[in-house]
Amino acid sequence: MLSLIQLLLLTISVPSLASPILPRTAPSFVYPGDAPFTVSPSALAAAFTCPNGNPTSSKPPVLLVHGTGSTGEETWGQGYVPALSANGYTPCYITIPGRSMGNMQVSAEYVAYAIHQITTLSNGASTAIISHSQGGPNVQWALRFWPSTRPITTAFIPLSPDFSGIELLGSDLHDFCIGDLCQAAIWQQSAGSAYYAAMHADTFEQLVPTTAIWTQSDGVVNPPQQNAQLPSATTMSVQDLCPLRIVTHLQMPIDAAAYALAMDALTHGGQGSVSRARASNPFSCLQFTAPHMDFSVSVSLQDTWDAIVDGIILGSPRVSQEPAVDAYALHPTSSG
Repeated sequence: MLSLIQLLLLTISVPSLASPILPRTAPSFVYPGDAPFTVSPSALAAAFTCPNGNPTSSKPPVLLVHGTGSTGEETWGQGYVPALSANGYTPCYITIPGRSMGNMQVSAEYVAYAIHQITTLSNGASTAIISHSQGGPNVQWALRFWPSTRPITTAFIPLSPDFSGIELLGSDLHDFCIGDLCQAAIWQQSAGSAYYAAMHADTFEQLVPTTAIWTQSDGVVNPPQQNAQLPSATTMSVQDLCPLRIVTHLQMPIDAAAYALAMDALTHGGQGSVSRARASNPFSCLQFTAPHMDFSVSVSLQDTWDAIVDGIILGSPRVSQEPAVDAYALHPTSSG
């Protein structure tokens, strides 16, 4: 007869021997009419982070998408994450491999997947999206070529987006290049690229309620006003709210005035209003960062940018020409 101790040991050991725990498989999120994913679901899922837990019905989701040369944590971790959390939202962000310096068509896959991922984690609640810099065209590309993402996206609020192409020689992005070698994303973001020709073909307009926010003193996205234009979308500058305010490209994710405009758009279905933002946030023009944001993050962002320019932090390899446009984008009617 087995002793009590032997029975307990047998109870504990048998399940582990009979059925080892298997890793959970990431969902595929494949829908008719969408462009194909070339990145595995597990890699796409691993790029996604909700630092304060999953969204709920009482704390709706906001997906944050970073730009060139950065990560999700660097761009949003001490800025929009605590600020949105304090205002009743659940912010989640993605970190695109290679600091989003690789092929932007691949970067858009991470966005498209994350839109479905955040909706799934929030039990079906649709999400708003806030982006910075290259994150703007990455989101627009995802919405364009993965049309299944549109019904579950309530609003799109790009900060300093480059929707039409950067004049590279007049931009700080040119410092990323060495001679005729630039990262793939730099080639694609340059004015006249094949990437922008594909983006502007067929359906180039807001695909969900969109408010683009730009700054006259950008320094990276040049020309800033032209690049913020998306047909049928609302467009406003920080200086519309705070005349003569100096806000650089790197300061946009923590600037109090930009945040006031973004919050107004977020709380009004993606359609922002300067006058409404002024009435709701009368002191935003007197503040550098929005409440709950860490002032020191601006120094960290500048230091990181300088390190990338100096070659200390490397993203994707530099190449001599722009990546080819994927077949699905050359025939847009096949993907919605």
